[in-house]
Amino acid sequence: MQLSILIRNLNEAKSLEQTLLAIKKQQTNFEYEIVVIDNESDDNSVSIALQMGCKVFTLKRNEFTFGSALNYGIEKCKGEIILILSAHVILLNEFFLQNIPQYFNNLKVAALRFVHAVSTEQVADSLQNGHKELIYSNDPNFAVDNWKNFAVNHCAAIKRSCWEQVNFNEQIFASEDKMWNIEILKRGYSILYDVPCFYVYTKPFSRKIKTERAIIEESAKQIITGYQEPFFSGSYTKTLFIKIRSSLKKLLEEIKMHKKIYYGIKAVKRKYKTDSINNNNKSASSKKSIFELKLKVDTE
Repeated sequence: MQLSILIRNLNEAKSLEQTLLAIKKQQTNFEYEIVVIDNESDDNSVSIALQMGCKVFTLKRNEFTFGSALNYGIEKCKGEIILILSAHVILLNEFFLQNIPQYFNNLKVAALRFVHAVSTEQVADSLQNGHKELIYSNDPNFAVDNWKNFAVNHCAAIKRSCWEQVNFNEQIFASEDKMWNIEILKRGYSILYDVPCFYVYTKPFSRKIKTERAIIEESAKQIITGYQEPFFSGSYTKTLFIKIRSSLKKLLEEIKMHKKIYYGIKAVKRKYKTDSINNNNKSASSKKSIFELKLKVDTE
């Protein structure tokens, strides 16, 4: 089989159904399977997956780590290529799957990082310039500099034969995907990123969850790379000062924008009297389009 889709799930019935519906719309000229690894869900996730033709396997919650769930799931997959998906990912066109195998024609390609369509600039760059290739370098900053280019396991395709050489680390508590990327690159393989296949990640996060995720992800990054972001290194007083300085710069930019908008509105209203907009008795020659106005906003 050419392709297996692997989805990890815990009580995500609604999101899982949306993910599977998007997959079912895919048009391919090859067979594929959908494998769901369920962590003893209490909702109707399993029944939804079975109804939609998935193969479902259970991994006990007390045995779960991100790495162990991936390794267990890939063992159950038959495909030469494994598309790893979160239960919160929606593929954005019906040829997403069809386009994947061509990128593995180069036998040195181990994994693909696709484009999260939240960034219009990244989408445009990917469409215009295509994918980019990442090859390992001994530069001590290699991992840090390319952290956002590594394949990420909420939507990534990897070659099964590469996984057989390097399994996912089952001890690390986050960023097991980044660790795998680094290890497989060291073996002479490459990773393609900005691959022009687009998706969205739909799970909303509360402030509490965002904070918890930031803690574990930054901790894992420091363990893997040995690098500490300036925001989180040194004394707390020092990091707080850096954070305040960064926040003030952003705030000043917002204040400047607010000032321009504020005085801009006043200038428009001075040059284009609002009380004349609906005055149908005025001659056409006396009416000015708002788009014809040339404003010079005095913000002093």
